[in-house]
Amino acid sequence: MSTSNGTAPKPIVLITGANQGLGYYAAQQMASTGHHILLGSRDLTKAHKAIDELLADDSVKVPKENLEAIQIDVTSDSSIREAAATVEAKHGRLDILMNNAGIALPQSAAADGTGPSLRELYQKHYDTNLFGAAVTTDAFLPLLRKSTVQGGKRISFTSSGLSSIEWALTLGENMNGANYGIYRSTKTAMNMVMVHYACLLEKEGFVVSASDPGYCATQGTNLNKYNGHRDPRQGAKALVLAAVEPKEKCHAKVIDDEGKAEPW
Repeated sequence: MSTSNGTAPKPIVLITGANQGLGYYAAQQMASTGHHILLGSRDLTKAHKAIDELLADDSVKVPKENLEAIQIDVTSDSSIREAAATVEAKHGRLDILMNNAGIALPQSAAADGTGPSLRELYQKHYDTNLFGAAVTTDAFLPLLRKSTVQGGKRISFTSSGLSSIEWALTLGENMNGANYGIYRSTKTAMNMVMVHYACLLEKEGFVVSASDPGYCATQGTNLNKYNGHRDPRQGAKALVLAAVEPKEKCHAKVIDDEGKAEPW
């Protein structure tokens, strides 16, 4: 398959939650290497602003034609459907889906009863981190199945080292299972969703994987407010590897920014 001028078509990549943090830097890295990025955001204005910032950043050269804003709120089925319809109408296919949108809210209800209840905290986390990723994947499957470009038919999920049950039981400090119970349970569940799609779609030539970007300093009231100790540019490398590494290195696995598979 080639374009009208004989060149190979650019892989079309949708990254959810890409207007900031890990998704933003994953978009930068992939757009700079020739991918056409659909920069997904709940707020289209923020997506356009992120693109302007990427183009103004002299540290990494990103061609303007490789960036495109798209509105998608993974907690809204109608928003997901509209995004899929937009991609179908404009591009007719999707080559890589990167399920990155996520939140990390308080991990326990306030003792005085103010703020969200424990049930509400679980529901909010799962609605974005798990249900949103699953519904988005399902909605874009028809377009992913139309991919014929090299490196297409890829689905990745932004997971976490906190998802590992083995590490929760064997490691100390922040990795210990006593910490971040709500958030990490969404990522453990996401790993199973990833494996489900990996097994379901393997015979169709899909590669499905997940990434562990590490504890990165990411912005936003729904993330960690820059409290992470890692640069999100480094963490974003894990997202990119999960989306482009050969099948034998990442399919049905959670990999870090060195491409190493992590224990369940």
